[in-house]
Amino acid sequence: MIDKSKNNKKRILYCESNFDGTVGGSYYSLLFLATGLDQSKFEPVVVFRKSTRFIEEFRKLGVTTHIIPHPRPLAFKVPDSATSIFYRISFPGLRIIQKAINFIRFLPIAAIKCAWMIRRDRIDLVHLNNSIIRNNEWMLGAQLARVPAITHERGINDEYPRLARYYARKLDCVICISQAVRENLLDKGVEPRRTETIYNGIDPDLMRITQDAATVRSAHGISTDAKVIGVMGNIREWKGQETAVRAMPTILKYHPNTICLFVGDVSPSDQYYYDDLVQLIKDLGLENKVVFTGYTDQVANYLGALDIMLHTSIRPEPFGRVLIEAMSLQTPIVGAAAGAVPEIIDNGTSGYTFQPGDASDLSEKVIQMLDDSERSARMAGIGYHRLLKYFHIKSNVKLTQSLYQEILNC
Repeated sequence: MIDKSKNNKKRILYCESNFDGTVGGSYYSLLFLATGLDQSKFEPVVVFRKSTRFIEEFRKLGVTTHIIPHPRPLAFKVPDSATSIFYRISFPGLRIIQKAINFIRFLPIAAIKCAWMIRRDRIDLVHLNNSIIRNNEWMLGAQLARVPAITHERGINDEYPRLARYYARKLDCVICISQAVRENLLDKGVEPRRTETIYNGIDPDLMRITQDAATVRSAHGISTDAKVIGVMGNIREWKGQETAVRAMPTILKYHPNTICLFVGDVSPSDQYYYDDLVQLIKDLGLENKVVFTGYTDQVANYLGALDIMLHTSIRPEPFGRVLIEAMSLQTPIVGAAAGAVPEIIDNGTSGYTFQPGDASDLSEKVIQMLDDSERSARMAGIGYHRLLKYFHIKSNVKLTQSLYQEILNC
C-alpha cells in the first residue's frame, strides 16, 4: 500500500481500454499528458488492458504501469451434431444465462476489483482515457471507492448505450478532444454533468527526424526524385486509405513519378480491409505506385520523407493527431473535411481539405500542391504557427491540470 503521509502529490489513475493490441492516437495522447504533468503536484499511474511495445515508453519515463487483461466473455456453444429437442429448447435459455453471467463478471465483479485497486493505491482521481461507452467497470469502481472520475471522449459515435448515458451524468467531467466531439455528444441526447473541450496536444520539439528522407525512401525502394504522398495511421476501413488509392490514377496523369505510402499497422479485425486494398491496387495497376510500410515507431522520419501528408478518413474524425504531427514538421497536409479536421486545418491557408471519400476532390488538391511546391511550403509554415497557438501539449496539460485542481480542490 502507498504511504501518502509524506507525499502531498495527487495520484491520478489513467485507464486505457484498448485491448486489440494496436497502438493508436489515444496511447500517444495519454503518454504526452501523463509525462507532461507537474511532477511536484501529480503522480500518474496507468492501467492497460494488453501489453504492447508502446508501454515501455511510459516505463522509460518513470510512469507506474499495470496490465489488467480484459476478461474473455463466457460463451455456450451448441455442438454441431446437436439436433435433439433438448438443445433446440434449452439453447435460448442458455444464452440468457450467458448474458447474465457476463454482465455480472464485466460490471459488478470487475468494479469491485477496480475499487479495491483504487483504495489500495490511494488514488485521488480516476481518469478514463477513451470514451463514456468504455471503462464502465472503472466508473462504478470509482463510485464504490468514493473517488471522483472523469473520462475523455475521443469518438464521434452514432449512438450511446443506456449505461453510457447514465454515467455521463455521474462523472465529474467529460473531456471532449474537439468541438466536433462535444457537439456530437450533445446532438445524440447525452447529458453530461459537465463537458470541457481540450484539444489533443503535441510538443513539436519532440518530433525529431533521425533519418533523412532519402534513407527512409531507399528502405522502400523509392527513388530520391519521386514525389511521395502518404497516409499515416492504422489500416482501417474508416481511415479511408481506399480513397487515396482511387485518387492515384488521376494524380499520376499529372505527376507520373508519384508514390503513395501507407504507414501503419493492421489488426486481425481489419485484415479484410487490407486484403481489399491490395486487390484494388492490383485492379488499378498500381502495384509499383503504392507501398505498405507496416508499423513504425519512426513517425517523424516518415512524415519528413513525405511531400504531402494525406488524411483520408471517410467518417468524421474526432481529432486527427497525425495532422498536428505533420504540422510540427511543416509537412504540407490535405485532410478530409469532416469532424474536427476543419478545426485544425484552415482550408486554403494552412493546408487543404477535401470532401471525405471523394477521390476526385482529393486528387485535385494533391495536384495543386505538387504543382506549386513553394506555396505548399508557405502553407505548411502557417500550419506550424497554428499548432503553436492551438495544439501545443503545454496548453493541453495546463487545461487538464486546472480541471484536476478544480475537482480535487487543491
